[in-house]
Amino acid sequence: MFDLKSLLEKKDISLSEITEHLRKLSKAERIEQVTLLKKSHQIKLWELAESSEPVLDFNYLVPEDAPPLKPFPFEGKNSLPLFTRFQKVFYRTNQGDIAGYNNFFLGWLIGWGYFVVEKDPNRPKELAINYMKLPKEKPPDWPEIKSNQAGLTRFVYDSTVDYLRWVSEDVVIGRAYRYGTQEMPNWFVLCRAW
Repeated sequence: MFDLKSLLEKKDISLSEITEHLRKLSKAERIEQVTLLKKSHQIKLWELAESSEPVLDFNYLVPEDAPPLKPFPFEGKNSLPLFTRFQKVFYRTNQGDIAGYNNFFLGWLIGWGYFVVEKDPNRPKELAINYMKLPKEKPPDWPEIKSNQAGLTRFVYDSTVDYLRWVSEDVVIGRAYRYGTQEMPNWFVLCRAW
């Protein structure tokens, strides 16, 4: 049986084949295979997902009936050379917006990268993780919300918008853009952990 990496190395693979493969995996298997993807796999997945039919909406990240400030984590793997594993954790604010932060072992040093999730009218099938906007509230036991334009945080999150594309019911692929318009050579994949 092929694993996700092997499937993405096939020349003639389709998004529907990737989606079907992911559906057949247990949650633990899915997280394991997704977080083993290298940059080349993530680039290919991003390109394949451009043709996806499902539209990502806010309920994909946080259930519509979720209580405010309850966290919903996704396990992540990025294409950077170091420190590639992380979590993006989403929550619904008391106003109904979707927000979140990045949970990883160097967050205390680099910064947690709080963000607000939006829809971009120019990219209707995708969701935009906007680091240029900060939520006004967070779960009580989370780190303090700080500007993404200060300290070391600015080198990672300042002026960045990550766009997400649907891959399956539990997996999305993302790419970073400067100011939401300039492509950056950074991709990441997220797998639902709840």
